[in-house]
Amino acid sequence: MRCFLAIELKSELKDILENLKKQFNLKGIKTVEKENLHITVKFLGDVDDKKLEEILESDLKIEKVISEIKGVGTFPNEEYIRVIWVGTTNLEEIFKNIDEKLFKLGFKKEKSYDPHITLGRVKFIENDSKETLKNLIEKNKHVDFGKVEINSISLMKSTLTKEGPVYETVKKWD
Repeated sequence: MRCFLAIELKSELKDILENLKKQFNLKGIKTVEKENLHITVKFLGDVDDKKLEEILESDLKIEKVISEIKGVGTFPNEEYIRVIWVGTTNLEEIFKNIDEKLFKLGFKKEKSYDPHITLGRVKFIENDSKETLKNLIEKNKHVDFGKVEINSISLMKSTLTKEGPVYETVKKWD
C-alpha cells in the first residue's frame, strides 16, 4: 500500500486555501483538490502488510501545537517553480519525533523538513503567465491565513488514478 503520514486540515482552513488556490488557476498549474489539502509529515512509499501492521501498532501520538499558516512560496525556487505551497510554523519537533519513531521501524531518516501545504504543481508555464505567477507569489508571500491547533496525525493511503490521487485515512492518532 502506498502511504504517508499527514496532518489533516480542518474544513475552515481548507475553505480559506480553496479561495487562495483560485488565484493560481493558470494554464499549466494543477491545483490540489480541496479534499486532498494536508501537511505531509513523512512519505512512506509502498509499505507491505507486515510493515503496515508495525506502523499501526506504533505510538505515533503527537504533542498539541499551534501552527501559523502563512506565506506562499515555491519549490525548488522562484526562478524554476515546480510546487506552490503555503507555509506552516512550529512543526519541526513533531517531524523530528515521528522521524525518530519511524527510523526504529526501519524507515530512512529525512535530511531536512520544509513543513508546508501544497497548493499546486506546475507542469509547465508559458512566458506570459510566468510574470503573473511570480507576482501572485510575491503578493501572497507574507499573508497570514490564520492559526490552527494541531493535535493529531494520520496514516493516509494514497491511490493514484488518472484523475489524480485519492487519499483515505487508515488510522488517526489523537
